[in-house]
Amino acid sequence: MDFIRKTLIFAALCVPLAPHGLSAQTPDVVVSLKPIHSLVAGVMGDAGKPRLLLKGSASPHTYQMRPSDARALTEADLIVWVGEAMETFLHRAVENLGARSRVVTLHEVPGIRLLRNREGGIWEEDHHDEEPHVDEHEDHGHEHGEFNMHIWLDPANAGRIVDEVAAALTFLDPARSAIWRANAAATRKRIVDLHASLQARLTPVRGHAFVVFHDAYQYFERAYGLNSKGAVAVDPARAPSAKRLVELRAALAEHKIRCVFTEPQFEPDLVRTVIEGSDVGTAVLDPIGADTKPGPDAWMEIMRGLSDSMAGCLGRN
Repeated sequence: MDFIRKTLIFAALCVPLAPHGLSAQTPDVVVSLKPIHSLVAGVMGDAGKPRLLLKGSASPHTYQMRPSDARALTEADLIVWVGEAMETFLHRAVENLGARSRVVTLHEVPGIRLLRNREGGIWEEDHHDEEPHVDEHEDHGHEHGEFNMHIWLDPANAGRIVDEVAAALTFLDPARSAIWRANAAATRKRIVDLHASLQARLTPVRGHAFVVFHDAYQYFERAYGLNSKGAVAVDPARAPSAKRLVELRAALAEHKIRCVFTEPQFEPDLVRTVIEGSDVGTAVLDPIGADTKPGPDAWMEIMRGLSDSMAGCLGRN
């Protein structure tokens, strides 16, 4: 008995203790999209690493969940996603979790600005009017498809996401609340600094008109005062009709379109068809960072990449 008791005491003494009373394990966090994952990674810092579901060039519009994804969701303490209108593949899985995990649905977060979707083709001028903020005090009975869900491309929204993630982590792991707050503050400062840099980069091309592949950039356009005129596709999962392509070709000269932007996740031949025979330029915009390395720098790189592509194409002689 003495031998067993001494062995148990020795084993207990050999177990490393977390410093300053912290629990040994940080919350298990799962995030849907790379730019959101980047903001979450910034808040977690060295204390833990969130898991990313959509890697590489996978599109949230067409992705199909794997068994490993389903397992990660059931094991997670915290799940962060934009919402069912963006990550359609996640809707049923999140709904079935019940109260087992804490879920942050970002389009429902108070203070997040939501902008209404626009039609494909050339947009009407009144679509450029600012839409109001939507928060928890307003009616959320609208259809989710009514609003554009690329909310992370607004630096103000990105800062709000950071704050919400820090609050969720503090709820789950209050012992590390000082870490979450400090990391969130540092991430918000990086967002503010980058925003100022991108404003300077994009100011010279604000007046130049362009067309995007699909309406994914409205938040970015409004943050930097850019002159977007329309989109090639209404739904990125469906090819536009021949009639729409003809209308877009006719609109290039009328609206003095300087660039038509494509995306790495979708077929570029459509864009080449639209601009063929014109002097309109083209470049790639990537709102989710297909080739960007996941981590706390990814959101910054995605935003910088959008800025570089727009400034380069719109600013050409």
